[in-house]
Amino acid sequence: MQIEVAPRRKRSVSLTPLIDVVFNLLLFFMLASSLAQWSGLELATGSETASNDDIPAADIYLLGGGEFRYDEQTYPLQALAEQLTRDLKAERISSVILRAEDGVRLHELIDSFDQLGHAGIQALALGETAD
Repeated sequence: MQIEVAPRRKRSVSLTPLIDVVFNLLLFFMLASSLAQWSGLELATGSETASNDDIPAADIYLLGGGEFRYDEQTYPLQALAEQLTRDLKAERISSVILRAEDGVRLHELIDSFDQLGHAGIQALALGETAD
């Protein structure tokens, strides 16, 4: 007695799961990538010599809330930039050292550094955090 076995049909490979995986990966990488524009900061390395050692550098302290302390007074950013520009032109200060008070986040310090640079303060450096 001979039993007939039906020939097996070849299953075709479905591309739907592969397309789903590729779509999910594409979606993940699109959402995970940052679309923000990154810009560099120009920092003084200390290798350049100062033009006049008699003129002190101004210590600016970034306080919480986006205000700055300079010469025992509190300034908003625009008023500080104007005061620093006047002091630099009058050669009362040689450069500006930006320091952060306790509790100030790094991105606030970097944003303030960048904003002061855009306001025209060129002799700008980051200092150690205030104690």
